[in-house]
Amino acid sequence: MRRWLPAVLALVLVAVLVFLGYQAYTAYQNLQARVAALEAQVQGQGEALKALSGRVARLEEEVFRAPAEPLSPPPAPEVPAPPAWPYVVGVLVLLLLLYLFLRLLRAPEKRKEAPEKAEEKSPSQAASPEGVEEARMLDEGAPPPPPKEPRKE
Repeated sequence: MRRWLPAVLALVLVAVLVFLGYQAYTAYQNLQARVAALEAQVQGQGEALKALSGRVARLEEEVFRAPAEPLSPPPAPEVPAPPAWPYVVGVLVLLLLLYLFLRLLRAPEKRKEAPEKAEEKSPSQAASPEGVEEARMLDEGAPPPPPKEPRKE
């Protein structure tokens, strides 16, 4: 039995190799068929593209031959003018605030001056003509008179 064993193993090996070879051959044939089908599809698409490019070329010729207006942007729609009253109200409010601010700046000066003038003028000066004349001279910018020395009696 040992004599037949290598022969049987060789025969089984040859049968497996033949089977695998046949499988490879059929796969190769299938791939060739697919490649041929894809080549035919690509060729058909190429012909379709050539036909489409011919149509596009004819359409371009017709378009370029046809008279047309020059290309320009569409006219802009007219926009109505905004109302003017918000601007007028804003200017009036700004002027009012400016007036009040300037009045506030001037008001403290007048308040400070008023008590000083009241202290400078005594009731006796206001009644006498000399006091009125001194007050007028001080208002015009004259230097104040020297203080009167108290009388010694």
